[in-house]
Amino acid sequence: MLIVLFTYIVLVAAYIKGISNIILLFGLKKEAPLLRSKTDVSGAELLLATAADVIFLRRLFRINKILWIGEFLFHITFIIVVLAHLRYIIHPLPRWWSHLVCAGKYAGLLMPFVLLYILVVRISIDYKKYISKGNLLLIVLLILLSGSGVLMRFVMRPDIIAVKGFVIGIFTFQWTHLPDSILFVFHYLLALLLVLYLPSHILTAPFVMAEARKRQP
Repeated sequence: MLIVLFTYIVLVAAYIKGISNIILLFGLKKEAPLLRSKTDVSGAELLLATAADVIFLRRLFRINKILWIGEFLFHITFIIVVLAHLRYIIHPLPRWWSHLVCAGKYAGLLMPFVLLYILVVRISIDYKKYISKGNLLLIVLLILLSGSGVLMRFVMRPDIIAVKGFVIGIFTFQWTHLPDSILFVFHYLLALLLVLYLPSHILTAPFVMAEARKRQP
């Protein structure tokens, strides 16, 4: 379980660093003269505009509407799948959660195809630039993660009770044995890799969006 503890530590440290950068960015600290906007925009206005850019991917929509379709669909399906996965953590589950779990099943089935669509579009735009940025590694990770999830859902179903007991044990620090499923172990390790990446992606996105918006005339 050392890898789980390591993931916790990296996750918390990354979020603390990211939150600190966001506080500096939006002028909530006085020690950020270099990050101040040269335009006459308040911190609240910048925060709201950046939030809209992040949630609706507005800058991507203006640049490439074909890619925006795939990216927007991916983020929606990803959020639904993550919320549906909370059934492995929350106990007991509310009755209405079953509808979310059902939506998560179809969102998870759609996600690999959306990711393949994004991969094809991005590579067709600029293959060398896309590969050099290391984005290929992330999207391959997501394809493998979503694909293994689909296999577990429809083909090689693991023991759900054992999976839920294992996941709850992680969050309550009451370690139990891994479920007897190689596919689940593979899926679980991929999820840990994604968790290590998420803080840098989630917390740098508003930072980049806000900086780009401040440079607008």
